[in-house]
Order: sequence, then C-alpha cells, then structure tokens
Amino acid sequence: MAGLLTNSERAEKRAQVAALNEQAMSRFAALFEQRHGANSQHAATHWEMAKKIGFPAFRHEDWHYTPLSSVLKTDYRFSSLDATEKDCGSLALAIDAYRIVLIDGRYSSALSSIDMGPFQVALLDNQDLLPSPVNSEIFLHLTESLAVQPLVIQLSANKTAEKPLYLLNISSGAHDEKTTNISQYRYHVTLGANSKAQVIEHFVSLNDQAHMTGSRLTVEVGDNADFSHFKLNVENERAQHFAHNDIVVGRDSRVKSSSFLLGGLLTRNHNSARLDGENSELELNSLLLPKDNEIVDTRTYLEHNKDYCNSRQLHKVIAMDSSKAVFNGMIKVAPNALKTDGQMTNNTLLLGDKAEIDTKPQLEIYADDVKCGHGATVGRIDDEQLFYMRSRGIDGKAAKHMIIIAFAAELTESIESEELKHAVMATIRQRLAEV
Repeated sequence: MAGLLTNSERAEKRAQVAALNEQAMSRFAALFEQRHGANSQHAATHWEMAKKIGFPAFRHEDWHYTPLSSVLKTDYRFSSLDATEKDCGSLALAIDAYRIVLIDGRYSSALSSIDMGPFQVALLDNQDLLPSPVNSEIFLHLTESLAVQPLVIQLSANKTAEKPLYLLNISSGAHDEKTTNISQYRYHVTLGANSKAQVIEHFVSLNDQAHMTGSRLTVEVGDNADFSHFKLNVENERAQHFAHNDIVVGRDSRVKSSSFLLGGLLTRNHNSARLDGENSELELNSLLLPKDNEIVDTRTYLEHNKDYCNSRQLHKVIAMDSSKAVFNGMIKVAPNALKTDGQMTNNTLLLGDKAEIDTKPQLEIYADDVKCGHGATVGRIDDEQLFYMRSRGIDGKAAKHMIIIAFAAELTESIESEELKHAVMATIRQRLAEV
C-alpha cells in the first residue's frame, strides 16, 4: 500500500531519530553543565530523569502529532540580555498586582514589586527538592534541570491575597542565526489552609527573534482554599514554548485553571492535577488560536483520588490557515474515589481548508458509583448562520468575527481580571484580522 514504510525503511528512520536524539541530548547536557546544575540537588535529580526518559523515539504515540525535528537540530544558548523598565512597561499588563518579573529565566528585582503583600518569595536553595511530578515527560525534566533561578512562593494559612500574583516572563531571541536563546521559568506556589489567591502567568517576547521557552508552575493547594490561575501566552510567531504545570488539591478546595495559548510557532502545554482531598472542585480550561503553520498541542492529566470530588474541563480550539492543533486529555478515577463527577469537553472550529485538529479525550475508571464523561466536536462556521447575519446587513467578515468570538466567549467571559480579559480579546481580534 502506498505511503507505508518497509521494514528496512522503518529501521533506518528509527536509527536516524535515535542519532538526532543523542546529538540533542548532548547539547542539552552542555547547557546543564553551563548552568552549574550539578551544584543543585534538585537540578541534578531531574537531569538524571531527563537522560533516563530521553527524547521520543520514532513514532512515539504521545509525540506523533508534535514534530520535534526543529527543536532537536537547534543549538541553544542562555541569554544575558536585560529588559529595561520601558520594555517592561510596554509588555506588562496594566494590572494592579504583586508583580514578579523574570527575564530569560532570571529574576529581576528592579522590575518586580518591592511589596509582595501576604506572599513570601524566595529563591530555591541548592539543596532543596520540590514535589515530584504528577505526570512526567522529557521537557518537564529539562525545565527543572535548566531553570536558572527557581522561585518558591508561599501564602500562609488563613490569608487572602487581595491582589493577583502576576508572573511576567520575558524571553528574548538572539540576533545570531547560528544559535537560539533558551529560557526556563520555574515557580512553586504553596497555599495554606483556608487561603485564597489568584495567579496570572504571562509569557511575552522581547523582540521578534526565535527563542525557546520552558515553563513549569507547581501549586500545592491546602484544605478549604480558593485558587484561580490564568495563563496567557502571546510570544512571537517564531517562538517554541514547552510548559508543564501541576496542581495538587487538598480537601474542600476550589480550583480553576485556564490557559489562553495565542502565540508561538510550536507550543506544547501540559496541565496535570491531582485531587487528593475529599469534596473538592476543579476546573481546567484552555483556548487555542493557531494560525499560519503554527502547531499547538495541549494536554491535560487529572487524577481523582478521593471521594465526592467534581471536575469540569472545557477546551476550545479555533484553527486557522494551515495550522495544527492537538488535544489529549486523561481523567483517572482511583478505586476509592467514590461519587466522582468528572466531565471533559473539546470543541474545535476549523477556519482554514488545510487546518487540522487531532483530539483524544480519555477516561480510566477504577471505581463504581461515579459519573464521568467526555466528548469532542469538530466543525466549521455554519453557512446558515452567516446567511442569517448577512441578511440583516452585517458584512461577511464582521459576521465571521462575531461567530468566532461568540464561540470563544464561554472562556473569555469567565476571566475575572478586566485587564487580562482586554488583553486576551485584543490578541484574538488581532489574529482574526485576516479572516
């Protein structure tokens, strides 16, 4: 049959990928040594895990739709650029918040807030170890081992943060065509019992040059705590972005995490969560808007480990031009997690004739007396809707924009911060300008 590889061709491809993986790992090893990772127990532990897992082999199922050849062939370097106050002012959200600024993975005290309110912020000690991953993969361990200045953030029990914690991550690209800047951002947040906080992650590019961003946020949510998290990625059209966030939730807690992935040439975003206490509620949402030849791969992994927990997931994709989007979601229900109620939905709107979506929602249920479900829809703009709107004097382009924005509204309208909502909507409209 045409298109199928022979055994010898398959073996040759497998060998080529293995050789490329080995070369890439040696380049990352040089970065690890340059970062002085061996001096950090945490970094050294994760580097050993990265070597053990390695880059994906030929036709690895979890990486089948996310090509890594460009990443594996690139020579990366750490950047020493600094952003000015003017740069920060033009890139940051105009939001009243406790602000932490990292530039190419390095903490900037000059651009961060002096007063952090109820939050306690410190650099990770070289001998400290952060929590083990909920769900492991290669880029998670690379970020853990290469992050220059991991930050540990704590909100004590019975404290309420009146303003959001704003994590502004500014990455720069190198003007040298032979190398590409790499930046790694690492935050660990602990919320004590009966506390309440909102965290905003914001990823931007300092210039229009290519760069690679690695990101990892881990959150431990105490009993009866309220936590909301919003991530906005608007990096430039040449950026590569690999992120893996973990949230571990205690008893009687309420958690909401939403990701708006609206930039970057290649994006792979993981959100993993573990419900380790009874009677907790969790929302995991995302909105993807790839255009041109961009690839956005978003993945969720959720463990229901205790009784009477509810989870809701809504993931929406608007794929334009010749872009590709991937959604892969997993809900696992442990044997003793009775009365679990977990729902996962992926809705996709295809705007380009060559746009592609690959969706794979999954359930693994090991308990009785649970209510779980998943669903996925893929479609295009309804011609009848367009005809209806045009018959009432709305031109075709405006009608399309109204339908698309309405499709995204279920997620955009849930954004609590007006400044963040404005930034998300402005980016959506900008990306839709050519539709």
